[in-house]
Amino acid sequence: MASSPPPRTILLVDDEPAFREMVGLMLEAGGHQVTTAANGRAGETLLEQKSFDLVITDVLMPEQDGLAFISSLRQRQPGARIIAMTGGGMVPAASYLRIARGLGAHSLLEKPFGQDELLAAVESALATEPKPPAS
Repeated sequence: MASSPPPRTILLVDDEPAFREMVGLMLEAGGHQVTTAANGRAGETLLEQKSFDLVITDVLMPEQDGLAFISSLRQRQPGARIIAMTGGGMVPAASYLRIARGLGAHSLLEKPFGQDELLAAVESALATEPKPPAS
């Protein structure tokens, strides 16, 4: 009998505690191991301590927003797999998500989204080959 692969590790960064908990539970139900952070700065601290198979980040957050976080992550780990998510704000969500895509996000999720949509985006991002570091 073949053993199942180890769970994939995901860093989930979002400033809304209830949303972060709900998404974390959906990811764990999908068989993933989830670590959470309340903003980009906290996410960066965790990335200094551990590597993750995938990073999912909100775009609009205090202290360090998701766009700055994605940009910083791309500089530190060019091959990182990233999903950006937002519910929008003063600007339509699609505008923020286009910027996130330009910064290197693999997938984009507009809040609110369901578990099926989330897990499909996760599987799609994990199926992509990590980009090799720039030489």
